[in-house]
Amino acid sequence: MFYTFRMPNDAEPFLQRIRAFPDDDSHRLIFADWLEEQGAPERDRAAFIRVQIALASMRPDDRRRLRLQALERELLEVHHERWRAGLAGLADGPEFRRGFVEEVNVSARQFLEHADALFAAGPIRHVHLLDIGNHLDAVMESPFLGRLSALTVFAQHAGESLGRAISRSPHLSGLRQLHLSRNRLTDSAAEHLASSPYLNNLEELDLSENDLTETGARAIASSSNLSGLRRLELRHNPLGPGGAEAIAISERLESLERLGLGNTEIGVPRLHVLPAISGLLRIASLDLTGNRLGPNGLRAILNGPASERASVRIRELDLSHNELGESGTRVLAGCSALTDLRSLRLAACGLSDAAMPWLADSQFLQQLTLLDLASNPISDSGFRCFERPAVFRALRRLIYPLGISVFSKSRLDERFHRRR
Repeated sequence: MFYTFRMPNDAEPFLQRIRAFPDDDSHRLIFADWLEEQGAPERDRAAFIRVQIALASMRPDDRRRLRLQALERELLEVHHERWRAGLAGLADGPEFRRGFVEEVNVSARQFLEHADALFAAGPIRHVHLLDIGNHLDAVMESPFLGRLSALTVFAQHAGESLGRAISRSPHLSGLRQLHLSRNRLTDSAAEHLASSPYLNNLEELDLSENDLTETGARAIASSSNLSGLRRLELRHNPLGPGGAEAIAISERLESLERLGLGNTEIGVPRLHVLPAISGLLRIASLDLTGNRLGPNGLRAILNGPASERASVRIRELDLSHNELGESGTRVLAGCSALTDLRSLRLAACGLSDAAMPWLADSQFLQQLTLLDLASNPISDSGFRCFERPAVFRALRRLIYPLGISVFSKSRLDERFHRRR
């Protein structure tokens, strides 16, 4: 059952349908209508279900969001312990989605011993698997994994055995998200995952903070089984520029919308002789933080042959923690491929006052709605060019460095932030 407090026995048929069809909101809303008829305290649960379903489909800038989030918090503060009580002893860290607990932390031993009770307690869709020890193979043989749309195995340091066990589990064929950060995965583990016929429904794959090199990146880039990926996170892996290029030119990964390449050792001299690296611009959201790119490295990515193709889709670009300086800013300002860019993050890029006019006067950066300039040595003087009426008319959020005065911040807030 979902609750330890008493509910009419008539609730179980509703709950069975929700468990059987966890992606269908209609069953949840029908249950909310039924709860409403039962009176207090079930009316609060009905309101909570409706609020979370509304929030799940709401645009981030919808004006109703803040009001509904406040009501969501209020209901959880009052009822959280009671609504999660059915999971006592089965799992920890429950997260509510669309009115029900869908995400939990569970040890491998708990999973093996109590999976039937766990999945009877709610429409569990995302499991964070902990303390796998020597239980990995047994867990991957469990048919209960077929109930999941997301699986996280974080910091278990399981290495190749983790990649191999996951790749061989037919029960994971329904997964849409797989998160395997910090597990000492090497290229062989990436090759296991890339060749698995059971992971072809994945839309999101997180392999960050592992030991993948160019070889592992090429295995992922050439995988026909991973062609549905929309989000790929590879930060903190020593991929090098060759690995980044493999992803950039992959004909298999054409659905990618988000690619995380932060701290992947891209910014080495070899980058400048890889013209296909500019194929990264076909990805809407690109993270290149902490890669020691410099102006020349940035130019190789932004101004290569692929940057002139009609397939350029870049909308969000994070270049934080690369030493770009004024020269790098000039490269950005002159890149015609950035015409449709909406979000640009340049935190800790060594930008000074001299770099600011290049940003402000660029004809290619005027569609920005977010500009992050945190942790740069920019003074009030550098921001004066931002006060001109024709500059950054679309900007809604400007993140300032610490050195800016309260007076200048107030003036810029008046111009940009008041329109949010």
